[in-house]
Amino acid sequence: MSNLEPGDIATEANAAQEMLNSAVFNKAFERMNQQLVDQILTTPPEADAERERLYCMFKAGQVFVQQLAGMINTYDLTQQEEEV
Repeated sequence: MSNLEPGDIATEANAAQEMLNSAVFNKAFERMNQQLVDQILTTPPEADAERERLYCMFKAGQVFVQQLAGMINTYDLTQQEEEV
């Protein structure tokens, strides 16, 4: 899974959870996503490269949040393994 020590995994998971629970982070993330969607919708259909660039930025944000969730899940899995 990871080369991190159990304490490091817990630290990362806690930090990731704090970030995902942060009202400021979520507000900024929602604004960013809405701005990207708005830009995609107002970009002319023939501007393929620009629409693709905006879509990639949108998807990168989604992957970022998935990485945070992955850190939390990794910690949860290590906890379950220790209990077994």
